[in-house]
Amino acid sequence: MVFITFALPLRAEDLGASGIEIGVLYSIFTASVFVIRPIVGFGLDHFGRRLFFIAAMALYFCANALYAFSSDVETLYIARLVQGFGFSVLSITTDTITADLTRSDGRGAAMGGNIASQTRGGMLGATIGFTLVGIIPLHAWVYSFATFALVAFLAVIFAVRVIPETLSAEKQERSDLKFRFPRKQFGLLLVIFLAAFAGAVVQPYYLIYLRGRFDLELVILAFAFLPVGLAYAVMPVWLGGVTNWLSRPAAMGIGFAMAGFLYLLVPHVNGFIWIIAAFTGASIGSVLVDLTKNAWLADISGPNAAGTTFGIAALAAGAGATLGPVAGGALYDGLGKETIFYVAGIILLGAMSLLFSAKSKNRAGK
Repeated sequence: MVFITFALPLRAEDLGASGIEIGVLYSIFTASVFVIRPIVGFGLDHFGRRLFFIAAMALYFCANALYAFSSDVETLYIARLVQGFGFSVLSITTDTITADLTRSDGRGAAMGGNIASQTRGGMLGATIGFTLVGIIPLHAWVYSFATFALVAFLAVIFAVRVIPETLSAEKQERSDLKFRFPRKQFGLLLVIFLAAFAGAVVQPYYLIYLRGRFDLELVILAFAFLPVGLAYAVMPVWLGGVTNWLSRPAAMGIGFAMAGFLYLLVPHVNGFIWIIAAFTGASIGSVLVDLTKNAWLADISGPNAAGTTFGIAALAAGAGATLGPVAGGALYDGLGKETIFYVAGIILLGAMSLLFSAKSKNRAGK
């Protein structure tokens, strides 16, 4: 996941894709997330967690194999769609399993542990990919994803043999009760939409922006991406602890403020290192928002409808993440490269204001 975030927009640009086409490439991924996650959420509460976790591993195997053999933008679209299916199933399943196995007062740290664990795996994969970029740049893409496909195949075997079912028979029977997302939390769904939209406006174009502004080689861009990966690998568990002594709105508000102000700062920073620092800080803010959101959703769901709750929230996030890359591409091509940072920053600060204006009383541990 880390290497594809780095390599995909650059690979697409090298294959002749325009800004809009790169945005569509990302929107294919997020549209699949938008469609599949709510269905998976329903299935998790009625058919259990284990089957979906195994299916996610199998989809990742297929996606990586398709990436390895892709040689044009159209083939990238297919691989990206399958990856979107795999990510949709994996992300909501791991969040639901975590909700099954944790209490509210430790849920934020556990959700942070999920993010950190996934990122550490991603950083290991990125090390392989970046090493191949340095040794055999013309063939690095193919060999990297062939390696990732092999690892994903081993993950399928591991999941079949090791991953248990965490939905008890009693919970499965009780999940048949009709669940409605709490009306007083509808504002949270809007905030989730805005956060996903803002992040998706920037993410596909960040490295392209750096390469164009500083005329950097691929290897230097890899090092530029490293601090963001390290932040995701190290910070989530610590940030999850923050949510244990702050209210959910306060923790999310801090994350929005960090990301929003730092995005606004990026176009005004001249030094390459300072831009990396600003973007890394914004990423840390986004991590805090994401893990707090997941803990908050688990609080809302109770013990019987975690999958359904995450699925409903995924509709909001999927809509934002689907529209964001296309909007970012239009801004990047039409109004200037720096515009994406201004728009994302303003939206995130607006989401923070909306969050506090809702006057939510939810507290961590309640």
